[in-house]
Amino acid sequence: MPLNLHNRHAGFTLVEMVVTIVLIGIIGVGITNFIGRSTQGMADIAERQQLATIGWIVSEKVSRELRQALPNSLRIDGSCIEFVPIVAGTDYLTVPTLTAANNFEAVPFSSYSVNTTQDRVAIYPNTITGLYTLGTQGTISDALVVSTVANVATGGITINLAANHQFLTDSPTNRMYIVQDPVMYCFDSNFLYRYSEYGFNSSITTTVASLSGQTVMGNRLSMGAFTYSPGTLSRSAVVNMAFNVTGANGATQAINQEVQVRNVP
Repeated sequence: MPLNLHNRHAGFTLVEMVVTIVLIGIIGVGITNFIGRSTQGMADIAERQQLATIGWIVSEKVSRELRQALPNSLRIDGSCIEFVPIVAGTDYLTVPTLTAANNFEAVPFSSYSVNTTQDRVAIYPNTITGLYTLGTQGTISDALVVSTVANVATGGITINLAANHQFLTDSPTNRMYIVQDPVMYCFDSNFLYRYSEYGFNSSITTTVASLSGQTVMGNRLSMGAFTYSPGTLSRSAVVNMAFNVTGANGATQAINQEVQVRNVP
């Protein structure tokens, strides 16, 4: 009886099965590599964005405070920068330059609340010489501000100091500033620290053990450095801050921020 080919069962040969398995394996490896690379790419993008965000936050915090620095008060030692912060400003009507006094008249502040533990008066800081050496005579008053009282007769205010003080000279524009204790930023061991409430020192002190008021501003920072160009008649003072931010996977983001200190004596 002849064999009926139509009744034979269809199937795969061993060779066909092996070829199919090999092809599926190749396709699977390709898909896995594609997904893996896509995932790694997304992770790298997220890491770079995180590094850029860290760098932006750190540089913006420092920049905002540097912009409020008292003119000619900035000084640098290695990877540290120190300055005297301004909290308010106005014009004075009278000021003790010939003899010492514990009060004088000024134009009312637009917004200012006296801090009797830190506030001092600065008049015409045209040089850093002697700026950090407080005394009964100088650019910055050794005596703290104790109160401001409205003066009906002049339409201004009377600024009262805790003791007599004599300022070195008049400001050409009658400009005065209310300042507080110096602030310092230091790059150290992959961190950026902010120091405050350590008082005035004739020379910059960067020994961490001798400073107080330490606050961590950022970590994973390396190669941190500050440079400073004093102001001239044609431009403002400029501070340049540079550092690298390193991610968990070793990626590095370089940050270079220029800050203009527009305040003038």
